[in-house]
Amino acid sequence: MNTARLAEQNSLVDQLVRHIHDSIVFGEMAPGAHISVREIANTYGVSMIPVREALARLGASRLLTSEKNRGYFVAEPPSKVEFQEFLEARALFETSVVRLGFENVNEKDLELLRDLNAQMHDLFSGPDEQSIIIEWSSLNVRFHQVLVGLARNFYLSEQYSDMSFGNTHLQLMRAYPHTPANLKKLVNEHDELITALEAGEKERFLDMLSNHVTRVVV
Repeated sequence: MNTARLAEQNSLVDQLVRHIHDSIVFGEMAPGAHISVREIANTYGVSMIPVREALARLGASRLLTSEKNRGYFVAEPPSKVEFQEFLEARALFETSVVRLGFENVNEKDLELLRDLNAQMHDLFSGPDEQSIIIEWSSLNVRFHQVLVGLARNFYLSEQYSDMSFGNTHLQLMRAYPHTPANLKKLVNEHDELITALEAGEKERFLDMLSNHVTRVVV
């Protein structure tokens, strides 16, 4: 991606954020690797100012760590204990927010959930397991963002994003071995969640959601 293409975007910093984010998620930057501000700036032909701003934004994403006088580094993946704690925190937040917004669900929400899950089902026809993991993770984040969005509360949706559930989950999916069979089971659970949501079975849905989110597949 060259400077001309970057300039076509609304924000140079936003584009740099996406590029650095994707480089980490797709494994182009290894855990623990130092991130050179100058190298990124030279790659894109930009000054170091927008690069520093992009890294500062990503600093809250848990994809990066920073050390005084040393700069930014790719974060090490969470441990399995941290993974379990993450799942518990996510389940508590997500089920509480969805309980608040359960009655708000409409056909547009259901159609979006069905579409995202159909895309996840389609992934398993591909031969590249690593690509399946990455693409599944991205779609899965969006699926759960729709559920959180049922509360129709901007601040709760923003908090869900700010808590870096999506980025942490992507790290975990890359850090520990997964098989398409494991992921397909979770996609099938999404189908069951959609059915319960459509039927208005609130308590059943919330119980299923809690079990789904905390299911350890590593």
